[in-house]
Amino acid sequence: MFRRLVVVFDAGSESEQVLHWVQRLTAVPEAVYLYGLVPERSELEAPPPTSLTVLDHLRHALHDWDAGIQVSGALETHLETGDLVRVATKHGAELVVFGPNLDTSPRARVSAMLMLCLREHLPVLSIGRAATPSAPSRTAVAVAPDGRGLGAVATFLSRCAVRSELIALTSELEPEQVAHLQALGRALGIEQLLHVEALTENPANSRAEAFDVAALRSGADLLLVPADALADVEALMLGLFGAKALQEARVPILMLPRAQATSAMFEDHYAVSDSLTAPGLAPRFAVERVGFMSSVSVPEPGDLTVFEGGSTLGQGRHQGGTAVLESSWLTHAQGQHALAFAFAGVDAPRDLTPCYVLAPEKPVLLVDSLVDDETLDAVQALASERYHLVFVRLRDSDSLDEQRVRLRERLPEVPWPLLLDASAWLDDARADDVPRQVDGQRLLRVATRLAAGHIPIAAVLTRDAYKPVHPHVRTLSPEECVALSRTTPLEPLPIPHEVGACARALVLAGSGPRLEGHDIDFELDNRLARKSLLAAIDSARSTIHWQCYIVEDDPITARITEALKRAAARGVRVRFLADALYSGHDSFGSLNPALVSLSQTPSVEVRAIAPLVGVPSLSELKQRNHRKLTVIDSAQAFVSGRNLGAPYYTGFDEVALKHDTPYRDIPWLDCGAKLKGPLVGDLERAFLTEWTRAGGEPYAVSVPPPAGAMAARLVLHEGLRDTHTLDTQLALIRHARSRLVLVNTFPLLLELQNALIAAVRRGVRVEILFGSVRPHHGAARTYFPGGALREVADHYVRSRLDAVIEAGAIAYELALPILPTWEAALEQLSPHVHAKILVCDTTAVAVGSANLDVTAAYWESEALLLVEDSPFAERMLGALEPLFATSRRIDREDSRWRDEVEQRAWVGRNWPSLVG
Repeated sequence: MFRRLVVVFDAGSESEQVLHWVQRLTAVPEAVYLYGLVPERSELEAPPPTSLTVLDHLRHALHDWDAGIQVSGALETHLETGDLVRVATKHGAELVVFGPNLDTSPRARVSAMLMLCLREHLPVLSIGRAATPSAPSRTAVAVAPDGRGLGAVATFLSRCAVRSELIALTSELEPEQVAHLQALGRALGIEQLLHVEALTENPANSRAEAFDVAALRSGADLLLVPADALADVEALMLGLFGAKALQEARVPILMLPRAQATSAMFEDHYAVSDSLTAPGLAPRFAVERVGFMSSVSVPEPGDLTVFEGGSTLGQGRHQGGTAVLESSWLTHAQGQHALAFAFAGVDAPRDLTPCYVLAPEKPVLLVDSLVDDETLDAVQALASERYHLVFVRLRDSDSLDEQRVRLRERLPEVPWPLLLDASAWLDDARADDVPRQVDGQRLLRVATRLAAGHIPIAAVLTRDAYKPVHPHVRTLSPEECVALSRTTPLEPLPIPHEVGACARALVLAGSGPRLEGHDIDFELDNRLARKSLLAAIDSARSTIHWQCYIVEDDPITARITEALKRAAARGVRVRFLADALYSGHDSFGSLNPALVSLSQTPSVEVRAIAPLVGVPSLSELKQRNHRKLTVIDSAQAFVSGRNLGAPYYTGFDEVALKHDTPYRDIPWLDCGAKLKGPLVGDLERAFLTEWTRAGGEPYAVSVPPPAGAMAARLVLHEGLRDTHTLDTQLALIRHARSRLVLVNTFPLLLELQNALIAAVRRGVRVEILFGSVRPHHGAARTYFPGGALREVADHYVRSRLDAVIEAGAIAYELALPILPTWEAALEQLSPHVHAKILVCDTTAVAVGSANLDVTAAYWESEALLLVEDSPFAERMLGALEPLFATSRRIDREDSRWRDEVEQRAWVGRNWPSLVG
């Protein structure tokens, strides 16, 4: 194992002892450097004969062992740590041996050992004065009760075969903790770990003496001491490695360098989260590098080997900070199984990194790992024997090591608190684009991802008082958890059964049930969408309920509001809801003239959603209602991406475009769906909820009869309460088999970006149609006047597309051919795309208000119609085909596109600061 050694000895050393232990630990070394210490004297005086004798004896003994060993060395007057480190580095030492020194300062000896082991990552052997050579019998291992230290021992054993039994020495343990140590040892390949012995603590003795006594009592002739087993540097200095105990030790101590940092002050290392598995559910693990002062980073992609019980389960790979195992590797798993990861690569350590995977035998309590002590006590009492207690790390601001130490300190009776990582399950790039305020939703989303794999979830416990909600997963706030008694049943909530993995994922995404009996159509043409809407208003006989995000004060809005006024004049009850902030109505004292005029009409009532006054909080500013719904006579409805204004309801052929047309006058590509059937009642109930929340009087809602043969679901998302539309989009992307088509121009949420890349890699054809937030014309990309900041927004949108295109997705920038009403010199138009469309294979289409960005995913309330009908999907694809045909396909090798990669990346990193 050890080919190059440095041996430190002084005049009192006995060469036979040093040679015995060198031969005990290694085959014939290539080179040995003898670092001799002599009492300090004047330069004219010769070194004492005893030092020279020991030096000569060691040289001769090494040559007698093998004449090929290169032996060199020097005599020094005192032990200087820095000088010894330089010698060890210069000679490439793989092991430093300290003989049974009698004349050297114990403090200097300890200082040198610590520096070599902790800073230089070198094994250090210390031979005490009372140690006597003996035949190999047993080797004792000093480990922490939670298993810290076993990783370093496994690494040592993989390089140096110890032909003896291993005895783990630790503080007194409960039986389940002993089993935990043995299981973890087997996972790391330590088959010789026969049993665990407790230390005999004596207040009069140091920790080191306690280990020496225990090692001697167990019949050990060598004590392995991993640096990992120590809680911190203070314990290292004052306890185990006390200078006097080292000098007097009867059992030699081999100090092993750190494999897993407990305070991560010295060396970079890998850490791995724990995981869960079930039949068909591949366990997922977070992989991270921890550096100086516990700084956490995502390692470069690399290979790994996974061990269980000392045997290789298989070879895998980690990428983006996540490793996913084959579910078939653990089909036998029941209860907790210890695993060990070994990382390959130039920059990867050879150390084995332990973790656990749990195959639940009872329901799981999923808990935010940072809950306070009172809540933790309460949830532990709830867990008792009925549930598995599983923690989830939501942010990597604390390393896995740090969070494990914290949990171990607070749960001393739990041998290894199971710690999952949210990003490993969500694949959301460590939530780099997701704010801390939504950690409760992310925790709930981990639960639904596990439940989709048939893991039973008893409850989810967030540390946030503002808890998320889900129809099929119980959530608890800290206050609710503390108030519950130990006898409160927390059985998993029933999940409606639907056939197929995608259907189950959609149910757990929070989408409504699949209902048949609908007649549904869509409209991409703004002018035709306006005509259809006006015709529906003019045909209304009893009620019109309209909910909108933005209301412009322009001629198109006037045409539609006049139609609403005409309906009211003939006795139709009109209820109109608008977001107070983005419609500029009833916030900060402002009023929207179009809405003021509408509200003055008899039988018309206008209300603002979430008005703002004073200095609003971030949540108040961002937690807006983005839905666009229209329900007429409780019989037909529109679910749309269109706000109320000219850009949304003006056809491209209705505008006489010129090169100097202001950008605001250029229409956008948008889409909405019109439907009849049972879901119209659900849409009206959704409107009613917001109407009464805004102060309106309740009204009766009727359920319309079936109107066709099409099946659909309604997906409603309430900002900061759930993530139903995001999870529905992800379910479609993750279960696509052949083709995905997306139409949107908003910066992809990183989780959606990763899901699209994964779809490409499994062979799905991914096509994306996006627009230009700042419209332009011609091949030279000449911008229309105004909107300079929108160009920066374009860079941001494209920055999130780069990785998807690089992976192999097909992306098109919308370009429309010249129309007769346009100036001929324009050549072609590249407008904004405001539509929100997702087509999965030829089976399902999602259309509505939900974009593909973080705001839609978490902050704002959304409405999405999911149509599960193949003819409808084929009609949608047919309508999009002409748009793809005239648009500019992005060539990732195109010089202009590539020249802007860095600019786009910079904007992507700095967008929040650019927009304040």
